Amino acid sequence: MMIDPVQAAGETTSIGLPAVQVPLTAATDRPLTQDDVTTISKLEPGSALLVSTRGASTGSRYLLDTDQVTVGRDPRADILLDDSTVSRQHAHFHRVNGGYEIEDDGSLNGTYVNMQRIEDRQLLHNGDSLMIGRFRMMYFTSPQA
Repeated sequence: MMIDPVQAAGETTSIGLPAVQVPLTAATDRPLTQDDVTTISKLEPGSALLVSTRGASTGSRYLLDTDQVTVGRDPRADILLDDSTVSRQHAHFHRVNGGYEIEDDGSLNGTYVNMQRIEDRQLLHNGDSLMIGRFRMMYFTSPQA
């Protein structure tokens, strides 16, 4: 009787799955899904989408489509991020020339755009990475912008 050898640690098995081209935000962040990409492609001019890639709300999407959107731990915030690393009134988004800028509201832990702490307002660009407390989000604008 012959028994097939068991794979040892470090050996790999390949299976024939097609390659999926999905942009990654970082090695430990959630990649965008095809549904995310489809939603981004359908954004109206003057709107934007935040896609949560890390934190308790991973996978959540937040539409920015008004002149001001608040973010914080306060239940009245437009985007509620319920975690002790987020201030009650942490930051807010302002619509500017068809896009958005983010402004920190004096939060304890700060607001980061592309891993840089912002001191005042920061104009956002398609694909920017935002960090608010433990939450990381990617910012996407309308393809028509």
